[in-house]
Parts: sequence; structure tokens; C-alpha cells
Amino acid sequence: MQELRKSGISEAQAAAIAQAVRSAVTTHAASKSDVAEFRAEMLARFDAVEANAKADKAEILARFDSLEAGMKADNAALRADLYRALWMQGMGIVGATVALIKLLP
Repeated sequence: MQELRKSGISEAQAAAIAQAVRSAVTTHAASKSDVAEFRAEMLARFDAVEANAKADKAEILARFDSLEAGMKADNAALRADLYRALWMQGMGIVGATVALIKLLP
């Protein structure tokens, strides 16, 4: 405040400026406990996000495993149907061949 007085500002103005600066510094400055509290809150939020991401990953992997199992089952059923159809086709060819041999002199 003395520096302000030396520059020609009245004592009332110097006191008002000093009070305004003091108020601004103390109002907007973060204390160590403020910073520690903010850090703890951010770490808790990061932990929650990480936990959610892990849960989402586990759910996605479970869905893929289920989908893969379903596709394998469908593939096995399709193969069985295909082999059955090929077997029946082969038997039809054999039957037709036998019938033709019996009909031919």
C-alpha cells in the first residue's frame, strides 16, 4: 500500500486497491487441501470410468463368445444337413444305376 501512496494515490484509494487485490487472491486461490480434494475426486472418477470400461469389455467379450458358439453350432448343423443331402444324392445315383442295369438287356 505504501508503493501506491508514493505514486500519488490517496490513502483511501490505496486501501481500496490493496483490499481488492487481497480479496481477489484469497477468493480465487486454491489451497493445498482444495487441490488434494480435487485430485481425490478426479482419481475416484477415473477409477469409476475404468471400472465401467472393464465391465463393458467383459460384456462385449461375453457377447462375442456367445455369438461364436452360436455360429459354430449353426455351422455344425449345416454340415450335417449337407452330408445328409450328399448321402441321399449318392444313394439316388446308386439306385438309379442299379435300376438301369436291371432294365438293360
